[in-house]
Amino acid sequence: MKNVFYALMIAGLLSGCETMPYQVTTRADRASMTQDQLIAQESQRRLSGRLEALESEIGRIGRDLDTLRSQLDSRCASIEQKSEADKREMVARLSGELDKLMKQAAARPAAAPSARGIEHTIQAGETLYIISKAYGVSSKTIIDANKLSDPDRLSVGQKLFIPQ
Repeated sequence: MKNVFYALMIAGLLSGCETMPYQVTTRADRASMTQDQLIAQESQRRLSGRLEALESEIGRIGRDLDTLRSQLDSRCASIEQKSEADKREMVARLSGELDKLMKQAAARPAAAPSARGIEHTIQAGETLYIISKAYGVSSKTIIDANKLSDPDRLSVGQKLFIPQ
């Protein structure tokens, strides 16, 4: 019995619920509500139109983006091809220069080293004159044996062949 009472009470409460924000009682309230509904429908129609326009714009932007991606891929491929061609050209040019230098070096007669001599490592403060006097040979002999282009520019640690 208690259960029936609760069920009836709940049913009564639920049947009295309103889904509208206010109770329509007068003709003016009904007309106002109809006007509000028309305004809401018009607003909804406008928003629907804007949504369609935005979706169309998004589609256009997507197509533009695909076109740009395709152009970028094409340009990147072109740049890579050009880069590879440039690399091949540089390698060919350098190889030619290297071959030319090697032929020039092979064409030069090699100076025959003297059969006897001493290797001297230049120390700080030494000059060609001091070294020549220490070994008892002329400066010209040391210059010729080592093919020194500027005998006044010796470096500490530089090795010189001193013919005997």
